[in-house]
Amino acid sequence: MGKWRKRTIGIAAAVALIVLAVGGILIWKLPSAKAATVTTTTVAAANTTQQTTVSATGTLAPQNQAYLNFPAAGTVSAVNAQLGQTVAAGQVLATEDTTNLASAVTTAQAGVDSAQSSLTTLEASSSSTTAQIEAAKAQVASAQAKLMSAQSDLAGATMTAPFAGVVAQVNLTVNSTVNGTSSTTTGPGTTTVSAATSTASQIVVVDTSTWLVNATVGMADLASLKQGLACTITATGATTSLPATLTSIGIVGTTTSGTTSYPVIVTLTGKPTGLYVGGSADVTIVVSSVTALTVPTTAIQQANGQTYVTVVKNGVNTQTNVTVGTTYGARTQITAGIVAGDEVVVPVQASSTSSRAGANRSGFPSGARPSGARSAANGAAVASAQPTSQAS
Repeated sequence: MGKWRKRTIGIAAAVALIVLAVGGILIWKLPSAKAATVTTTTVAAANTTQQTTVSATGTLAPQNQAYLNFPAAGTVSAVNAQLGQTVAAGQVLATEDTTNLASAVTTAQAGVDSAQSSLTTLEASSSSTTAQIEAAKAQVASAQAKLMSAQSDLAGATMTAPFAGVVAQVNLTVNSTVNGTSSTTTGPGTTTVSAATSTASQIVVVDTSTWLVNATVGMADLASLKQGLACTITATGATTSLPATLTSIGIVGTTTSGTTSYPVIVTLTGKPTGLYVGGSADVTIVVSSVTALTVPTTAIQQANGQTYVTVVKNGVNTQTNVTVGTTYGARTQITAGIVAGDEVVVPVQASSTSSRAGANRSGFPSGARPSGARSAANGAAVASAQPTSQAS
């Protein structure tokens, strides 16, 4: 029995020694406490201009664009315009044979004369009824409308540039037969024509001295937009922005892949150069702009229901309560508590130092910690940055 007791005690002692050894290894492997620190700098509170903006991307286009066509069918007699040619307002671009058009005017004039003669005869006759006279008047009006149309077709046989610009498209050749169709001219604040209309136009003239951007915005932005807002545009590849004005806001949206967008037109100010028709541009619409006293948003802290910043004066950190206004991303407005020029403490980055070599042997990949441990470390960092005194 004595031998058995001694053997049992020996085994227990050996087990205890093994447990202590393993425990020591585990303790060595556990992450050691780290002393958290915060790197800070000081930034002066300053009156800055803060803007609320809406961003969009669009396509550059000339403000003035003319999609020209002969109004009547006929045969092209001359084409004076060439692709890329600079033209003056009123310059003749092409002409159409006028033989048939002039004949149509003569015929229409004869119709007017005949209708007017009939009306005069009826009005002079005492036997004419009111219905007959009214019908004759309608015949005169119809004949006059035909004459005006014929005269317009004849005048349109000479195609001229409606403004000074550059010829962007020529789809005419001499002796070719064309169908009559109307012309379209766009100006500042108007939308561009359809691709089909542009392609079918016989001659296109654009004014490359004045520009606009056709862009789109989301539904959430519409409520904050109004005509006349200041904008800037930056053409793709450009290094400088150009001033512009929001001139048109569409209320009929287009839905693509479940997202609805609304057209807006931004008109550039002045006569910028170096722009290209169809080029892309980034648009910034300034919804509001205010000058306010601001500090870096990261300088603002909260504790015990109070909002404060740490002001440094004569080497002393003072926790100063403040009233905050609008937050503009990286900066926040201060409406009370400090003045422009006050130096406030701004955290730059959190860092930590290990108290023992090999402390990164945490048992987690790359020394990572569970989220609870990380939060505790961050809490310690914030606490170490607290100011040493407080001002009301």
